[in-house]
Amino acid sequence: MTAKRTPLYHAFLARKAQMAEKAHFLTANAFTDPETEHFAVRNAAGLFEIFGQFLVEIAGANAKQFLNETLVADFTKVPVGGGVYCGILNETGGFIDDVITYRPAEDLFWLVPAPHRVARVEIYLRDRAKAYGAHVVSLGYRFTSLSLQGPQARACLAAVTEADVSGAVLPSFGVMTATVCGVEGVIVTRTGFTGELGYELWVPTEYAEAFYDSMLNTGAACGLVPCGAGSMGSLRIEKRFPIWGRDLGEDTTPIEAGLAWTVRPKASNYPGKALIERQKLDGPTRRLVLLEFPEGAGLPEMGAPVMADQELIGKITSTAFGHSVGRALALAYLPSAMAVDGQKVSVSGVETVVRLAALYDPKSLRSRA
Repeated sequence: MTAKRTPLYHAFLARKAQMAEKAHFLTANAFTDPETEHFAVRNAAGLFEIFGQFLVEIAGANAKQFLNETLVADFTKVPVGGGVYCGILNETGGFIDDVITYRPAEDLFWLVPAPHRVARVEIYLRDRAKAYGAHVVSLGYRFTSLSLQGPQARACLAAVTEADVSGAVLPSFGVMTATVCGVEGVIVTRTGFTGELGYELWVPTEYAEAFYDSMLNTGAACGLVPCGAGSMGSLRIEKRFPIWGRDLGEDTTPIEAGLAWTVRPKASNYPGKALIERQKLDGPTRRLVLLEFPEGAGLPEMGAPVMADQELIGKITSTAFGHSVGRALALAYLPSAMAVDGQKVSVSGVETVVRLAALYDPKSLRSRA
């Protein structure tokens, strides 16, 4: 099947991007090279297209109750203008998807599935929502999703909007609608997948190309550069961020994935709650860990076996070179007894070290700036 083109296809070609197919769309993989763009995000700012990342709208008087009895977060604690990250689970506690959900108005929510999970999530939510009288619909191509990331992201954004985007007004996981780059109705959220201060911008698609050029041209004074998908993998693995389809799936639970903090105590039931509560109490049999390779070691292959005492104990689920920490990194599920910080294991004959926390900014101070 011929790959589809995103609204920024011609803008990417004009900037001489190296193109690649992601989720059946042709998009920019890099404009210079992934390492250079990685450091641009860590040191200044980068602008990514996250095409296929759609908003699923949930509306109605019972929308909050519906979400509270469907997702693991406590939606009674999510204020208007706020948001929360958590999982949509199946009956056995596995991830249908991990999502961010925003609350722009009292009875209105915008949920963000992974690009390749939109249809699955929309159908699942729509079917469950019938019992609550809630309305569920994907906003689809109405918006194009851009991600503005890096320590200079706020300065870049402030230069193209009169809205107050300070941390006091738009804190982490906050949401607002503003005029940005002269485009009305841009949804601005204080989120991202890089571990840096960042914003995700949902731009009405008919203005996407002009918006993209304007954002980059104005932001150049703050060090803003266009970035491709190639650097996103290295940025997120340094932060130990898992993704659905590699590190998360319908057979993995939040407790196994190190995401127990997303499961909030609440009276409401939700699919998989009994198993999740049991895992929280007894502990899971396996855990997702970060593997730190020695300096100079090459990247392991996806699916490479993880060994201990010549026994297979796990497989690599994600891997990338952590440019900021100067070494290859990987994620893998290991038996809980081996998921101990500092534990030594072997991958393809190379001794690696188990890490339970991110190697880059483990306390996430940069993204909360």
